[in-house]
Amino acid sequence: MNTKVPEHYLLCYNSSCALAEKCLRHHAATLGNEKDPVVTVVNPLLNGGESCKYFRQHRTVRMAYGMQHAFDNVLAKDIAAIRSSFRQHFGNGSYYSRVKGTRPITPQDQKFINEEFSHYGYKDEVVFDRYEDEIEW
Repeated sequence: MNTKVPEHYLLCYNSSCALAEKCLRHHAATLGNEKDPVVTVVNPLLNGGESCKYFRQHRTVRMAYGMQHAFDNVLAKDIAAIRSSFRQHFGNGSYYSRVKGTRPITPQDQKFINEEFSHYGYKDEVVFDRYEDEIEW
């Protein structure tokens, strides 16, 4: 599992907060960051309690990578329209990064992709090239 904190991720060092144990921002702060001389931190005087607006649930999701065979069973007449829909949704470069497997496909995007194929009559779920459990940053 990838535990690398994204660059410029908002951290929280308030360990006395009631939500700290479940908070991704607090978890990220505990991973240690020896390389950045400056980090962005939630003001501990303004957060804490049960309703912190900076709280982010710490959870793991199943990311997909690669769509090299997603169109193997798609009729030629549908391929251009489905690809066009994906490029409109993701953007051209981002779409191709997902196809090649260099950019993760989130669970929400996996759902979108499956719904788009379903819209064209393809009911089988897309089998992506590989899957990894990752922290949802």
